[in-house]
Amino acid sequence: MLKKTFFTATNLHFLIKESSLPAMNKTTPLFLGLLLAQAVTLQAQSLPWTGTWGVTPQSGGNTFNNQTIRQIVYTSAGGSAARIRLSNLFGSQSVLISDVHIALAGTGSSIQPGTDHVVTFGGTGSVTVAAGADVNSDSIPMTIPSLSEVAISFYLPNSTSVRTYHQFSFQTVYVANGDVSGSTNLSVASTQSSYFFLTNLDVQSPALTGAVVTFGASITDGFGSTQNANHRWPNFLAQRLSAAGINVGVINQGVSGNQLLNNNNTLSALNRFQHDVVGQPNVRWVIFSDDPINDVGNNHSITGAQLIAGVKQLISQAHSNGLKFLGSTLTPFKGAGYWSSAGETAREQYNAFVLSPSSGCDGVIDQDTATHDPNNPTQFLPAFDSGDHLHPNDAGYQAIANAVNLSFFGTPQTQTEAPFGGTPAAIPGTIQNENYDTGGEGLAYHVTSINGTANSYRSDGVDLETTADTGGGIDLGWTGSGQWFKYTVNVTTAGTYTVSFRVASITAVGASAGSFHLQTPSGTNLSGPINVPGTGGWQTWTTITATVTLPAGQQIIELFEDAGGYNFNFMTFASAGSQMAIAPVFSPGSGTYTSAQNVSITSATSVASIRYTTDGKTTPTETVGTLYSGPVSISSTTTLEAIAYETGFTDSPVTSGTYTIATTTGKITLQASSLSPSGSGQAISTTADAAAPGGTWVKITSTAVGQWIQFTTPSIPAGTYNLSLIYRSNNTRAQHNVAIDGAQVGTTIVDQYAVTATYPPAVAIGSVNFGTAGTHVIRLTATGKNAASTSFQISAVQFIFQ
Repeated sequence: MLKKTFFTATNLHFLIKESSLPAMNKTTPLFLGLLLAQAVTLQAQSLPWTGTWGVTPQSGGNTFNNQTIRQIVYTSAGGSAARIRLSNLFGSQSVLISDVHIALAGTGSSIQPGTDHVVTFGGTGSVTVAAGADVNSDSIPMTIPSLSEVAISFYLPNSTSVRTYHQFSFQTVYVANGDVSGSTNLSVASTQSSYFFLTNLDVQSPALTGAVVTFGASITDGFGSTQNANHRWPNFLAQRLSAAGINVGVINQGVSGNQLLNNNNTLSALNRFQHDVVGQPNVRWVIFSDDPINDVGNNHSITGAQLIAGVKQLISQAHSNGLKFLGSTLTPFKGAGYWSSAGETAREQYNAFVLSPSSGCDGVIDQDTATHDPNNPTQFLPAFDSGDHLHPNDAGYQAIANAVNLSFFGTPQTQTEAPFGGTPAAIPGTIQNENYDTGGEGLAYHVTSINGTANSYRSDGVDLETTADTGGGIDLGWTGSGQWFKYTVNVTTAGTYTVSFRVASITAVGASAGSFHLQTPSGTNLSGPINVPGTGGWQTWTTITATVTLPAGQQIIELFEDAGGYNFNFMTFASAGSQMAIAPVFSPGSGTYTSAQNVSITSATSVASIRYTTDGKTTPTETVGTLYSGPVSISSTTTLEAIAYETGFTDSPVTSGTYTIATTTGKITLQASSLSPSGSGQAISTTADAAAPGGTWVKITSTAVGQWIQFTTPSIPAGTYNLSLIYRSNNTRAQHNVAIDGAQVGTTIVDQYAVTATYPPAVAIGSVNFGTAGTHVIRLTATGKNAASTSFQISAVQFIFQ
């Protein structure tokens, strides 16, 4: 009989069969670690899938042949795993969909490098979706941020007459020729304004309590909202829920032209409720919205009583499936082409029923009151009218979302603004722009979209990315008109301060109105307009200045963006009359060299002194490090850091650079971390480890055969070399080959698997001949994995040519 052990993890109890684990001492850390890993896996498997995005499938579409489609969707809730649903619900024949990928969206048709994941179905990279069927993908081990844009790409190899699509995406869909699903950037052949085959994105997260389906017609669909802005009212509702700390997914099942009673443009609400509402993952609530407007607009003989009878059937269906039904009053539409007095009467009768205590609704969203003109209640408030008198504009959609009582979905968390890290930033001093106050959207900051990629730094994931500026770190990007960020500061002495802003922009931004300004939370302008110059690139940085007058003591300063199109790194406050010393510059710059280098260190602040360190651990200051008096000789791999300082100046930022010296005395050793690693699939990371040869190692967390990591060498002299590789082994590693400039070197397949992490001796790869001196690309591609390995990760420490 099997002995079973109860194991507790995060308040869940799991039965784990010990006979399924390797034989070992049951008290060893490895055994306990395996127990924990199995428990965590079981916990993940026990989490329900919850919808974070969705559209209703409709009959219709385009024809594609040998083309890739990239579709951008906007999430409502985040999770640590994802899956997609493809639909051929209205197809008359099966359809083959291949090479499916998912990634965080970049700008336009691009994806964010390092975020691409291959999507499988039953373990394979393609799926044949039968006519009339939906299919879910396998689980994708990918972090999906809330309120973010995700790109889903797939290849249609055969001539495909699409019969299942969603007519209006209000988001640009990109089409490219050939199979390029995994490409970071597409060569776009055409764009579309519909979603094709793709109907759902789901996530798993222990924080999620369920999903709400917004069920309606064109107003729910977002008709007339700004293209690519995610300004549908369900998007605004998702943002409100997130800001309130309520972890609920929002699944939009609005269909333009849909009716409650009659099939038109797709199945009626009555006929599609089971598939489009009850069939959604982890649904707990449904908000029924604007369908009846189309009923009375298209058929003036339909009465309020018929509408009421229809919605009662929906309420009954919801309750019989354990769902809460949230009814909505109908928005005004006088002035629209199909308005009639009979339709208006029916609308008012329907609204009275929804608002009545006996309606059977579990809650009500009064969209009518939220959007009508108080002086002309049968019409939209002009500020909310898109112009067709039937659909709201963006402000009207926001008003509808604001009318939703969030307590329907849980208790909103009380947000309190506080300084980042708990301590106000000191003035004079430097404030990193990514360290805006905590407290959430609308309290500590306001953004119009969430596009950030440095989501591990701030849990909100807002507008942050890794910077290439001197000193590294994080910058604040994706600026936009009307966005703002608050910073709690403590001013030592009242007075006038010079503020130096570190900024980057491809082109100049702002004119007389300025690009941004500093103000108090009440709106008092402190700095006047500040214009950002063009620097030539998003990561090409310069410093601009302004002056502010501040009282002493703790206070809040607000950075207000008057226009968008630039990045912030930090802002330094110095007493007026003083200025910051300019950061040192290294010559030659950091990189990999084949001989020892004498590095000069200079600062544009000519009177400044410079101190430097070379141990890669100690940060130089005015009193720490070696006082620079001449070129620094570097003959081995060294991290050089320097600072400029002078009385009357604020200390400069630290300049840092790593020099790798690969000598050519019969042997060239290249540190992988200094070779600009890039790759496909998962993110690439560099880890410092004193035990590693050269002090660092690089890893790509690949998840499938065919994924790769590559490195670009410095110029290597012509000649014939034997190539060896040093890597870091552990139990997650893959088997891989090695290629240079596209040609495999030798026949060796390197197996990086080992039970215990270590640095094995260099493994011989094969001989390579370079006819001329020059740079080369080394690529390691996953070909398989040891049966005991848990993943397809690939690592590299050093490449040795001798």
